[in-house]
Formats: sequence, C-alpha cells, structure tokens
Amino acid sequence: MLLQHTTHRRNLPSIDKRGLLCSKSQGKMQAVWLHDVSMTSWAFLHAVKRHGGRIQDIVSISVDVPDRVVRRASVPGLFYVLVDVAPDQLGSIMEFRMVAASPLEGGDA
Repeated sequence: MLLQHTTHRRNLPSIDKRGLLCSKSQGKMQAVWLHDVSMTSWAFLHAVKRHGGRIQDIVSISVDVPDRVVRRASVPGLFYVLVDVAPDQLGSIMEFRMVAASPLEGGDA
C-alpha cells in the first residue's frame, strides 16, 4: 500500500539510515503514522502545529507498506503501523513548495 509520512526535514538523515521507527513516535501510541495523498496538505499543517518549526521545513515521504500491517485511524485518510518501516520501503520526497504549487500554473514552483 503506497502512503505518505510527513515529518520535519531535520529527521531525514536518521530516516534514510534507520527507516521510520515506532519508538520515535511522540503520540500516545508508539506507531508510525501515515496518510494517503489526499491528506498531504493537512499533514504538513499538522506537523507544524504538533512539532513546531516552519512549514517550508516539512517534507512528505512516500512509503510502501504491506496492506496486512496497515491499520485505519479514526480520521479518514489517516493510517498507522505498529512495526518499523525499513529504509528500503521509502520512496520519493515531496517538499512544501510542491504541495503549495498551483495546479493552474503547471505545478512547478
């Protein structure tokens, strides 16, 4: 299942090396939180609100996880896994400027 994980850019070196770790979760549940692409704008805003920083420093990473480990959260489009996500399951990175780009202008910022 192809989903997204949104986080602060400063976390990328660790994520590239060790993957997404449940133990790094700052919420009540030790889980890796994921979302579908329709929730990307919300996820960028949520990351800033929850963890601070500037929205320009937030990135979204594509994640390929097996359907069998994905659990739906109570919010539509939000998911979590209770297992670590290995670096080889990570894909492309989307920056804020890509999310904020106008589709009427061709999406290039």
